[in-house]
Amino acid sequence: MGERRKARRYEVYLPLQVSMSRLRTAEFHTAQLRDISRSGVFFHSDVVMSPGTNMELTFALPTEKDRTSSVLVRASARVLRADQLAGEEVPAVYGVAASIDRIDFVRPVVNAAA
Repeated sequence: MGERRKARRYEVYLPLQVSMSRLRTAEFHTAQLRDISRSGVFFHSDVVMSPGTNMELTFALPTEKDRTSSVLVRASARVLRADQLAGEEVPAVYGVAASIDRIDFVRPVVNAAA
């Protein structure tokens, strides 16, 4: 089977905050981002997620200039699939693929009054 991805994936290993809303109660947990493109993400999570689940993702992406600062990234995404990773110990770890519906880059505020 050939490559089906629409956009190039970039391998990254960053902490990720995942927020899922169910019945007006938001659930938050941390995960590990593994790769990202303009249209999707793949991350490892110890929480199983059903396909179609909507979520908000937040992570800090290092800037390319000096790598000492970062840009906060917020994305709305939808789970495409979640599979238990083979060979993982308890607790189970799942590989989650999600499509990005919207992505926002929040630039750090620089205080010019210093």
